[in-house]
Amino acid sequence: MEASNHKPITGLSLALISAMLWGVLPVALKELLVAMDAVTIVWYRFFAAFAVLFLWLLSRRQLPDLRNISGSTRWILFIASTMLCINYFMFNYSLNFVNGETSEAVIQLSTLFLILGGVVFYKEPFSKIQLGGTLMIVIGLLLFFDDRLSALSNLDNRETLGVIIVIIAAITWAVYALLQKKLSQNFSSVQILFVIYVFSSLVLLPFSSPGELFDLNQAQFFILLFCCINTLIAYGCFAESLNHWHASKVSAVLALAPVFTIGTLKLVVLINPNYEFSDRLGWVSIAGAALLILGSIITALTPLLTGREKAVRA
Repeated sequence: MEASNHKPITGLSLALISAMLWGVLPVALKELLVAMDAVTIVWYRFFAAFAVLFLWLLSRRQLPDLRNISGSTRWILFIASTMLCINYFMFNYSLNFVNGETSEAVIQLSTLFLILGGVVFYKEPFSKIQLGGTLMIVIGLLLFFDDRLSALSNLDNRETLGVIIVIIAAITWAVYALLQKKLSQNFSSVQILFVIYVFSSLVLLPFSSPGELFDLNQAQFFILLFCCINTLIAYGCFAESLNHWHASKVSAVLALAPVFTIGTLKLVVLINPNYEFSDRLGWVSIAGAALLILGSIITALTPLLTGREKAVRA
């Protein structure tokens, strides 16, 4: 996708904001799960986003009209909504079993799944550069779990269950992203998200407990508010960054999210050495995370790099 209004600095700034917000999000969610269940947290995030986007689209007279679309488009929209709903829940729920560093590292597999999905469903090429990036992602994950590999082989281990849940979250996000490519022919990205937020709010309501809001203390209430605002701003900046910069470069910047997660938790542990929600990664695990991020960046930038190579040859 080419940026329609090419402003690299603006695109970079917006993408960095998204990466930072998505990187800090697991830290906040982990704290909030002490007082509120995962379904209710996700429901509040979806409902708040739906309410704000409704007012935004209504004021601009851009509410999506679903009456005149084909049956196949409706099914694609339904599946995309289901996948992103599952992604939100699974990522939140995984934090009951793993800490923020692990969840944010494993979710980077979504980049790999998205590329493989593009190869299978859109017949996109899979270059040697992407193969190299894929190997770096795999090796990076192995190094990241360096001293925990034996424990992860045990399916009864809580961390193993958490990692499996994050992998499911990564798969469902990739499916959503692949389907959004189809839906963008009929709707804007904001309209697609609005429909998904409405759908998810309705689906999750029977399983959530909105009354838990009144049991939160002041700090927990502001964390929930931050999570809701995070959903709006992060996705808003992400969508807007695509209007000013190449999609491949935006994706590469978003791969930096684990840096913000690990950095935030290192700072928290420095301030509070007794903080319990951190994996306290060693240097081998940090090196693995760096390799994982680099692999994600390389695979994301490949479309741009191969495009330039073809242009030079021409």
